[in-house]
Amino acid sequence: MFVRELKRKTTKNISVQIVESYRNEQGQPRLRIVRHMGSVPPDVVDGLVKIAYLEIARIQQERQPSLFPAESYVDELVAARRKKQASRALMIQDARNLEEMRRVCLGFHEVFGALYDQMGFAEVFTGNQKMARRLFKQAVLLRLAAPGDSKLAHARRLSKDAGVDVPVEKLYRMMDALTEDRIAQLKNLVSEETTGLLGGTLKVLFFDVTTLSFASEASDELRKKGFSKEGKPQKVQVVLALIQTKEGLPVTYELFPGNTTDVKTLEPAMKRLRNTFDLDQMIVIADSGMLSSENLALLKSMECDYVVAARLRSLSKVQTKTIVGEQSWKTLSSGRKVCEHQLGGRRLILRFCPKKAARDQHLREKAIEKVKHRLKQGVKGPGRTGRFLSVKQDGVRLDHAAIEKDKKFDGLHGVWTSLEKLPPEKIYQHYGELWRIEEGFRVMKHTMAVRPVFHWVEHRVRAHLAICFAAFALLRILRHRYHARYGTKQRLSEGQILAELGAVETSMICDRGNWAQYLLPSKVTDAGARLYQAIGLKI
Repeated sequence: MFVRELKRKTTKNISVQIVESYRNEQGQPRLRIVRHMGSVPPDVVDGLVKIAYLEIARIQQERQPSLFPAESYVDELVAARRKKQASRALMIQDARNLEEMRRVCLGFHEVFGALYDQMGFAEVFTGNQKMARRLFKQAVLLRLAAPGDSKLAHARRLSKDAGVDVPVEKLYRMMDALTEDRIAQLKNLVSEETTGLLGGTLKVLFFDVTTLSFASEASDELRKKGFSKEGKPQKVQVVLALIQTKEGLPVTYELFPGNTTDVKTLEPAMKRLRNTFDLDQMIVIADSGMLSSENLALLKSMECDYVVAARLRSLSKVQTKTIVGEQSWKTLSSGRKVCEHQLGGRRLILRFCPKKAARDQHLREKAIEKVKHRLKQGVKGPGRTGRFLSVKQDGVRLDHAAIEKDKKFDGLHGVWTSLEKLPPEKIYQHYGELWRIEEGFRVMKHTMAVRPVFHWVEHRVRAHLAICFAAFALLRILRHRYHARYGTKQRLSEGQILAELGAVETSMICDRGNWAQYLLPSKVTDAGARLYQAIGLKI
């Protein structure tokens, strides 16, 4: 298909046509007119010819839709911005002839696209899977640029705002091709990048789990009902275990059926980590949900140190008497107090916080008021505030013994640790960083809208989480690089990073007088320019 120009004998105008070659029934080569663009004077024919070539691209797309109709368009814009321009001025004869053809957000394509390539995510798919490779990259960028309710909503919004058209049916095919082996390779690429950014070794790992709900209630081997940390017990869910460093960099993740308890997630995750890292040099930090004698024995057998929150109210009577009696407290500069004990052959670090004591007292008083109110209404069973109720054959009454016992734990918190030589205050410094993994869950759930999950086939659910994890890794690694380079400047949250890159736009301007095309970039903030510089790019 090409553009043909014919000179009219009568009017002296130039006729512009789109023609293509074909073979007739006898196999002879022939030409046929696909579209007649019109006849114009010779001095303006160049403009009509350019329009004809644009029309050829549209016709070809209609006949055989390209994988990403806008991808080459965006790539051309990115290449044009990086190309060194001539020093001569670009002359515009009449500004009234200027028209904005399209506006595209390039920040995500340029920054996250470059970081995606640097981390080698394209290696997840082999060389003969070009379609899946390109689709996976666009799906990851889509998750960053336009987190939405569904893949279809993502595709529509990304096409409108970012200039990338994603065919949903092919996106699902790519997800089907994202096998467990490829997901494992993706996790390895992330962990290798994180390890490299931290000097080649990982010393402190934070482990925690959360639940991700689905839009449906149908259950299967993976989607099951269980204890929901999102307050949606009526919905099926999966359990997501996330492992991060103290810098907030992701290491890996594991996915479990929705009815899996927290304590059952540590062992399979650590056994997979053992195949990748030297665990005897690591310290695992976890909340009380991971606490069990089996898990502590597992970490010890792997020669892996740990700091795990203790369930003080679940200790035996002898151990409870030890921790609630007189203590040899060491007062810290923050006003908190710490001490330590050896219980059952393990080291227990206790901390007393006055603010926590006041909060515990306030919560207990509110619970007691609710119990008294329920008793006035004729309560029949323990209910939600059952720990302060005594249920016996002769009736239900307020349990004063339980209240007095609860008072003994006001302000107390404890952690079990295998670090014998580290001072108690240092132990709690490690544990105090556990909030970073909660922040990671918050970013995945809210900033990146990882849930509710709308997929119902198990391998697509796993593929969805892999795409979200890849996008989360790009975002956290970019933030780490930015802070490592500009630590003294204003720090940026994940939301601010996405907002800054989303504001990096360019407009394609067409001069209708001579049909020349120009790129008009938007104004970029200092923070936006630094994000580019953080991965070695210039605007």
